[in-house]
Amino acid sequence: MPLKKPFIVLMTGDIDINHSSFNQRRQDIIATTQYDDILMHIKATQFDLILLDLPVNCSVATTPDRLRHIRHWQSELIARIKDPLGMNSKTPVIAIVNPTKDSQSEQQCPAEFDDILTGPITEQRLNELIDLWKTKALALDYIQVLLSKTKNNRRLTLTLFEKLFEELPLQVIDIKDALKDKQYDLAQKITHKLNGSVSFCGLMDIQQPANALESCLLNNNYASTHRHFLMLQQRTLNFTCHQKFILENFGKY
Repeated sequence: MPLKKPFIVLMTGDIDINHSSFNQRRQDIIATTQYDDILMHIKATQFDLILLDLPVNCSVATTPDRLRHIRHWQSELIARIKDPLGMNSKTPVIAIVNPTKDSQSEQQCPAEFDDILTGPITEQRLNELIDLWKTKALALDYIQVLLSKTKNNRRLTLTLFEKLFEELPLQVIDIKDALKDKQYDLAQKITHKLNGSVSFCGLMDIQQPANALESCLLNNNYASTHRHFLMLQQRTLNFTCHQKFILENFGKY
């Protein structure tokens, strides 16, 4: 379930860090400034986030036509990234613009970009940005899992999300209270219902501790219930913390 693989970032251009040393310290980030290298990377690697400096650093001599060439290459690069048959067609792309680099005109964020930031980007700001998009990626993974389960029935998927966000926290509270009062039969029944819901929706990260807890209750292994309940509680919180983003942005994906 969400983000089994590393979160990999392609970073280009106007970022206020030493690219060489940063690449050594952060194996999850590929930093480059050259146009040809960017093309090579987007063809060979599926990224989770692309930070694209505008304009891209190109090895072109300064001429009266330089801006026209840069805009042409910029459009070509975006088209390569968003190629429906390419590895990064669904990868979020953030534009980084620096007004001092193109003072003749204001740069606007094209529709192909997911966000636009003003550079240069410091290492601290970069880390905060990556953390933010990691969280978004987790939420998007949940959306894709449920859409897959409902065969892209968006109305049903949204209904399932709403019911899960409403019911799971209440069920966890009821399980906690039942375990505290040693009402193990009641705890098992509630856990079984919760387990059925998350299993149907493909939420494997919650299903795993729910299975373990239900098994302990069925086999009267009460000594292990607390450990599995705590994991179930945390996994449920990990899911419900995305409620606001999922419900507000569901229609965009």
